[in-house]
Amino acid sequence: MIGTAAAAAECLNEVQHPPKKGIHLRVTEQDYAFLLAGTFMLLSSCKLAQVDPALKEKLKQNTVTLESEYEKLEKSDLNNWENIRGPSLWEDSRTVQKQRREALHLKQSD
Repeated sequence: MIGTAAAAAECLNEVQHPPKKGIHLRVTEQDYAFLLAGTFMLLSSCKLAQVDPALKEKLKQNTVTLESEYEKLEKSDLNNWENIRGPSLWEDSRTVQKQRREALHLKQSD
């Protein structure tokens, strides 16, 4: 009789205070959105990593090397250059380009 009373008391305690289920695995809507977005990003990055075979062939045919680019730089005259200022944010680029072209024509005609 003592065993049954203890079992009954234990069951009654569980009914009053049910055990918390899943306290370590609380998953919210934000977690699902993060998982979904992460999966999408992984899939899209895998698609980007796959290179088109035609592009691979084109890259293999490219014969530009570091040495060839260095030779081009050696041949160019780096001592005679002109500093060209780009238009500021508030300036109209077409107007600035037109003024520079006119100034260049005036220099060449002199």
